[in-house]
Amino acid sequence: MIYVHNTGSVTRKEGEELDVKAQWKTISPTMIRRTDRFIQLALLGAYQAIGETALDKDTALFMASGQGNLAVFKRLRDQRYIHKQPPKPVDFINSLSNTSGFYVAQYFDLHGKNLNVSRLGFVAEITLLLAQNDLELGKEDQVLLGGVDELQEPATFTKRTLGISDESLLGEGSNWMLLSREHEGALATIDVAKKKMDLSEVKAYLQSIDPACKVAFGFRCTEPMIREIIDGEERERFLYNEACGFYETETLYALNSFIKEGEGELLFINVYEENFRVIKVSLLPRF
Repeated sequence: MIYVHNTGSVTRKEGEELDVKAQWKTISPTMIRRTDRFIQLALLGAYQAIGETALDKDTALFMASGQGNLAVFKRLRDQRYIHKQPPKPVDFINSLSNTSGFYVAQYFDLHGKNLNVSRLGFVAEITLLLAQNDLELGKEDQVLLGGVDELQEPATFTKRTLGISDESLLGEGSNWMLLSREHEGALATIDVAKKKMDLSEVKAYLQSIDPACKVAFGFRCTEPMIREIIDGEERERFLYNEACGFYETETLYALNSFIKEGEGELLFINVYEENFRVIKVSLLPRF
């Protein structure tokens, strides 16, 4: 069993504004040099979870992203093919997949494992599963885990690329949690089911869970699909969706929101290409 000790989130949805640089300056008067907005978003979210707490230097850092730092690749494309110039050195460095993780680790003085995971579908779930396995096997004592995705324009093209409906709002966010094997001082336990499920399996799994356990669904779960999964059961839903738009790592925003605002237990269900993954969060007594 693994435990959640800290959480922190920064999120916005399509149509809202988020001045990441201005918010970071309220934390650190000196802007970290050579960073772009994506990296600053990662730093801002991680700070919401950790603040000025000094972590053990061996703490591992796992970072998930659906699309990675696409903005820097767009800049590189323009420099190469529109302006016919070589890439700017800072943009070239920031295009490396683990650059944002490097800056987060540098700011919090972490020297442990630094892992970046980027993929469409279940990226937060897979990253959580990797952290869970390392903690349960004793390979790590503590993991700072985050998910960062930046809203990309134009919205219509991005929605089509991500496979979500035109009616859904896009969003962006930086959501982080500190995980460990230690019970003392923990806010919640978290358990990621190790296997993907089909529709019949996820229905059976839900029916095996205590009826008092709340449920939440990822943005790719349609209402007809949700009704079929619940199958007439009286289940209280945790509706986090209105506070954020869709991005690949919004799973972590849902979990953090429940840990902060909810009570009891939550089963989070997500879908991608007709496969399902589930995460169970159980809040611990707070004194």
